[in-house]
Amino acid sequence: MLAAVLADHGVSFRIVDGKAGPVDESRAAIVHVRTLELLHRLGLAGGAVARGVRTTGVEVWERGRRLGAFPLDGHPDITPFPFALALEQDRMERLLVEHLAGSGAVVEWGTEFVAMSVDHGGARCVVRRSGGSEETITARWVVGADGARSAVRAAAGVGFAGDTYDQTGLLADVEMESATGLAAGTIRLNLTGGGFVGMMRLGNGRYRLFGAVPPNFTVAPAGREKVSHEAYAAVPLADIQRWFDEYFLVEARLRSAAWTALFRIHSRVADRFRSGAAFLVGDAAHIHSPAGGQGMNLAIGDAFNLGWKLALVARGQAREELLDSYEAERRPVALAVLRGTDRGFALEVTDNPVVMWLRSHVAGRLIGPLTHLPAARDAIFRMFSQLWIRYGAGPAVASAFRSRVGPRAGDRAPYGRLRSTDLYDLIGGTRHHLLVFPGPLGSPSPSLDALDRLLAAYPLEVTVHKVTPEERELHASYGARGPRLFLIRPDGHIGYVGTPGQLALLEAYLDRLYLRR
Repeated sequence: MLAAVLADHGVSFRIVDGKAGPVDESRAAIVHVRTLELLHRLGLAGGAVARGVRTTGVEVWERGRRLGAFPLDGHPDITPFPFALALEQDRMERLLVEHLAGSGAVVEWGTEFVAMSVDHGGARCVVRRSGGSEETITARWVVGADGARSAVRAAAGVGFAGDTYDQTGLLADVEMESATGLAAGTIRLNLTGGGFVGMMRLGNGRYRLFGAVPPNFTVAPAGREKVSHEAYAAVPLADIQRWFDEYFLVEARLRSAAWTALFRIHSRVADRFRSGAAFLVGDAAHIHSPAGGQGMNLAIGDAFNLGWKLALVARGQAREELLDSYEAERRPVALAVLRGTDRGFALEVTDNPVVMWLRSHVAGRLIGPLTHLPAARDAIFRMFSQLWIRYGAGPAVASAFRSRVGPRAGDRAPYGRLRSTDLYDLIGGTRHHLLVFPGPLGSPSPSLDALDRLLAAYPLEVTVHKVTPEERELHASYGARGPRLFLIRPDGHIGYVGTPGQLALLEAYLDRLYLRR
């Protein structure tokens, strides 16, 4: 994803991967709303949706009885992608690799990162190809998107603090002879005495099974002496069938298991996401429980956030200080996700007798009523969709005033429709956009001459869009009761909020982060 953003800006890079090619295992298996919105900015959302399965709800069952359901859709007014998408990691990787190839970029497979030295001028990296030959690559920056056992993180001397759970979880992608009782596009969760288990349909016709395992399953080989990465162990089909029969309570016979993973969970976050010329994204920066399917989505969010900032600095449009905002914005998000998934996984696999009793005797009675509360349904949607992510306290955002209505600087730009187009189509791509609201009908239209002169002083590419007073719904979504300016960043978050009469404040914001011509 990061390479795709750089390629869109015409920035030169090399992307190396020690594997022989794209992964074959499905691994992560769900894409949430915010990630689809980021893919849309690169023109890739349609391809992702075509390869996946729209997932519109979560059903909760207990002892064969349906307790209720939470929707993962039904919000077309706040996003063009009002659903989760069952899309495996290997299919997502192939989508991005194909996109890179279309822009002339090649992934150098079979090329292992070996060593790195960093100084003020950049980084020198040694890579080794599968045949044994080595090469030294000199670059202005190096980004470690190399997973939980990140060699870049180790070479940069960045710590990876956290802990390891004693409990185990299980993932399995299986083919079934039949699967009665599972609605299309639905995640089915089943509350059991041993925890939660779930299943959903994947795009390749298989089913993903996930959740807690019986205590007599073999523990994955990941003792506390190996705490730097997830460790997986394969599970025989007969054991998967037994787990399925005892925990899922769905009448089906498993024909085969394409991939299984019995694992221990590590909850860890890098001490820093940047060390000089080296950056960390995705699992190299944070690993956590798969509860809620947040991992791949969090990683793609990291990559897009860093990608546009690196691109603008590389092209001489932004100051180096912009790069400091990557860690300031993304590390708090990672910590929040870690806290949430840790709590979810701990509840799922705990052997605390009090919690197990509450889960067995009380949780089922509460879930049914909760599924009918609009506030609870909306909260579930926002939590899974990652629409809660904002950068309000970050160094790359600013506001000329505070308002009780409308979005603030650092918020995701609200979605909406104009009479002639979809707003996200209008402000898409990987460049900046500036929305100018004149205010309600009857308000004097602000002159854009001074604004145009100001923006012309910077090489930063900013497309200005004047929203007409007739677009009342969009004015309401943005709280534009008077003239307003909203500078939309390439990642779809609001960088600056002000008014056409406060251009000196907009100029100060631009001068802090961006270079003049």
